[in-house]
Amino acid sequence: AAADIENAPKRDFYKELGLTPFINAAGAYSSYGGARMRPEVVAAMRYAATHKVKMRELHDVVGVRIAALTGCESAMVTSGATAAIVLGVAACMTLDDEKKMHQLPNTAGMKNEVIIQKKHRYTYDRSLTVAGATLVEVESEADVRRLVNDRTAMMFFLKPTQIGDDIPAGQFIALARELGVPSFCDAATTTPPALNIIDGVNEGFDLICYSGGKGLRGPYSAGLLLGREDLIRFARRHAAPNDTSIGRGMKVSAEEYLGMLVGLETGLRISEADDLAYKGKRFDVIVNAIQDIPGVVTKVFINEGHAKELYLDIDWDADLIDLSRDNFVQALRDHSPSVEIRLMLFSGGRIQLSATVMDEGEDVIVGQIIRETLLAHR
Repeated sequence: AAADIENAPKRDFYKELGLTPFINAAGAYSSYGGARMRPEVVAAMRYAATHKVKMRELHDVVGVRIAALTGCESAMVTSGATAAIVLGVAACMTLDDEKKMHQLPNTAGMKNEVIIQKKHRYTYDRSLTVAGATLVEVESEADVRRLVNDRTAMMFFLKPTQIGDDIPAGQFIALARELGVPSFCDAATTTPPALNIIDGVNEGFDLICYSGGKGLRGPYSAGLLLGREDLIRFARRHAAPNDTSIGRGMKVSAEEYLGMLVGLETGLRISEADDLAYKGKRFDVIVNAIQDIPGVVTKVFINEGHAKELYLDIDWDADLIDLSRDNFVQALRDHSPSVEIRLMLFSGGRIQLSATVMDEGEDVIVGQIIRETLLAHR
């Protein structure tokens, strides 16, 4: 069977379906399919597709291996970071009470409040309420002390945020411990480098989650939930293949279990310097293609955040090149091949490129397309 798959006739599936691939110079956004999986990940997933084992046993051994790699007590692969949040909240609300587990999302008679900093409200915080929890906003340590009560199931922390923290991570963790409440951190976007996961675990949150399909370059629909052994055990009981669990639909395939493990293993072996050097070479090619155009200014820089990403800003003198930022983005999108880049609206409409998803050779094409587009509007 494996040989049949390996030797199957090559088909251009997207062409058959009338779809047009594009070059992703914007970054590992979910709407663009996340990051490109590493070759090692693809090989592991292909192996799992043709070698069957029992799912619970696979989950057990992969969790043990991931926990050893990251230094946490226990670990599980989830169907993305959002699913990790849903399962983590459910675990904190029900603990090991089987009756309560089957009761969700009805939270009558159980702890069902999640403390969250007002500055940490974000697009995906709905995942905190899927299992039936309610959010309680705080802005200070005094708020936390006043609002934590016998209904508090969990204290939630987001990193990074656009507007900072009122209560920093260390203080937040210490408060949770003092008050006897589990702490949960959504660190989904804090990679690369993969070593940031070990740093995140060492901070001391009771639970912490990561996206698998972005900075780790694992399966697009996978993620990690790491932390306390008891809470991970409870979270697993809320997930598939348990047939009455609230997370039954959040299945993780054997391919994703192995792919996520190998994505983490591979990422931990790649140094931050090597990762940035690879991306820097992609940008060198693009900059070299356009640096001789009068009025064009480029800047390569490292994002100063939890995730160390390299970006390329491109700007031009409007007196020399008559082209708006919006029209530039659209021109690249309409080109054949199509190219997607970042238009940073919250930063005054800056044009920005990411090399996270670009392969060698695609940088050459992107540089040529950008050059043609700018020269056409001189």
